[in-house]
Amino acid sequence: MSETLLAALPSLGLPVLALVISLGALGVPMMPASLMLLVSGTLVAAGDLPLLPTAATALTAALLSDNLGYALGRGARGRVLDRRGAVLDQAHRLLRRRGDVAVFLSRWLFAPLGPPMNLLAGAAEMRWRRFLLWDLAGEIVWVSGYMALGASFAPFVPQIADMAGNLTALLACLAVAWLALMLLRRAPKRRSR
Repeated sequence: MSETLLAALPSLGLPVLALVISLGALGVPMMPASLMLLVSGTLVAAGDLPLLPTAATALTAALLSDNLGYALGRGARGRVLDRRGAVLDQAHRLLRRRGDVAVFLSRWLFAPLGPPMNLLAGAAEMRWRRFLLWDLAGEIVWVSGYMALGASFAPFVPQIADMAGNLTALLACLAVAWLALMLLRRAPKRRSR
């Protein structure tokens, strides 16, 4: 499926880019959003796509889907709290203390954690303006960074995509392991109370 979407980008252009980025930001599996940005940067460098409309399309699609995820998390808050109130309370406290950084980094450095972070930020009632500000900052870094990489290293896009995917997966796994370790460290303290 990734190959078909990538092949459609030069001919169909911005609508394909918007679709893939929107679905990827919503957490649909196997959507090559970062790879699509790399290829878009390559196509911009070759003159096949216009720079500003391409960047604006990618940024708008990502922001709209991130905010949809946030709204879905906000709407599902009651159902999540009924099942896992303590976990959500802890997530709420974590988002209060480090929510800005978590939202920002989950846009580009820990991209696989972006869709769950959108839901979690909404469910934990992170203020929408605060979420939007850090979401926008992170998405600007993601869009500009990946498009610049694609433009700079056009001949090496397949190798970069493979390396970036592996690195992103590793960083996401490390982030999840760290979070699990923090939760496990706090569990004995609660039991002793």
